[in-house]
Amino acid sequence: MRFAIASQFACATSWWARLQDEGHDVRVWIAENSHKTIGDGIVQKLSWENLVAWAREGECAMLFDSSGLGAKADEVRAHGIPTLCGGSFMDKLEKDRSFGFRIATEAGMDLPPFAEFRSISECIAAAPHVDRPVYFKSDKYLGADATHKCENAQELVEYLEGVRAAHGDAMTCMLQAKMDGVAYSTARWWNGRAFVGPFEGTIEHKALMNDDVGPSTGCSFNATWFYDDENPAIAQALRWENLAAIFRKHDAPAGLYDVNAVALDDGHAAFLEWTPRLGYDSEMTVARLMPNLGEFLAAVALGTNLPQVDTESLAYAVRLSVPPYPSEDVKRDEKASPHGKVRIGGTDGLWDKHFIAYCVRRNGDGLEMASPEGIVGLSLAVGDDLEAMEDACVEYAGEMSNHCSVRLQYRTDGAERIAEDAERILDAGFEIPGGIL
Repeated sequence: MRFAIASQFACATSWWARLQDEGHDVRVWIAENSHKTIGDGIVQKLSWENLVAWAREGECAMLFDSSGLGAKADEVRAHGIPTLCGGSFMDKLEKDRSFGFRIATEAGMDLPPFAEFRSISECIAAAPHVDRPVYFKSDKYLGADATHKCENAQELVEYLEGVRAAHGDAMTCMLQAKMDGVAYSTARWWNGRAFVGPFEGTIEHKALMNDDVGPSTGCSFNATWFYDDENPAIAQALRWENLAAIFRKHDAPAGLYDVNAVALDDGHAAFLEWTPRLGYDSEMTVARLMPNLGEFLAAVALGTNLPQVDTESLAYAVRLSVPPYPSEDVKRDEKASPHGKVRIGGTDGLWDKHFIAYCVRRNGDGLEMASPEGIVGLSLAVGDDLEAMEDACVEYAGEMSNHCSVRLQYRTDGAERIAEDAERILDAGFEIPGGIL
């Protein structure tokens, strides 16, 4: 099978390498100029025009491994090329929160109370009426920490004034009531006509430092699994069975659709937001439970029968980084990158053992950083005992750090935090893999 891969920020290097190792022919186009050297020495790169031409030469699927490229995905679908995880519908579902809420409501999902605003000033004007903890969310990308919890009206005003000073006033945004419960994600693949394969579950924490201190990141650690039950309780609570007809009505592109929701104490679940794309780090983690990634992706793209996945094991990963991570306010110019060509040593591969590669490239026989943010990759383990898996991930990260030219950053308390969440989810009436507890 041939895979043409279009990427915004090129974090799926491990998938590129794995698909090649599985015998597939792979070509990659990277949209962001400052990230174009990611994967050098690992995979062949093409311009966008040449990638599309290559994809049209024979049986090929095009994978969009990040959001924001929906118009290009629509263009590819118009050529008759099977696509995965890209399209204007998917972008709108994620980036236009009002639209995403309407789809969830149409399916019958419960939503927390929320209010929408056309500007930050309008939101500030409403702040005195806030009498409970709320989350601020914006359709404008404000960095990984943009979904911000405020305990009261005063905190909200202080935060919003900072947002307005840094990003301007004109942006659609909302306040969403904080619900008592645990947020976790449920996902399933869609082949363009129907949902296929088992449901996927993820518990993750985003804060940079132990004990959930510090700024939010994309993900600091996560545990992922495939449900053995064909219709788990969380999918029932989210009225997942109603989504297929809605998706067909919107001609939803094939790909992965994830719902982040709060498990409530009364056995219900409250919808929070969509992630209609590959999740970072969830997809890079759970893919290790797929015996053959290429066969799985091809089956989704072509609408054929999916191969079996491992529903007995758990996958766990800790994110590895170097400064200036998690800052996103860095000049997107490799020459100005504070970490330059940081050497990444001590790795045991790119995808098949502990190390899962993200923003790296080959330099001779070794690896080095290839993006300004400093995201190195993941330390990953698979098994049925979360504590033992975390010990293995932390031990490997420490050994790897000794071989890097800058010490790695990573959390060491993930198993404890995830077990706490899992206990509450279980008490709320939803399934949790035994390996977590």
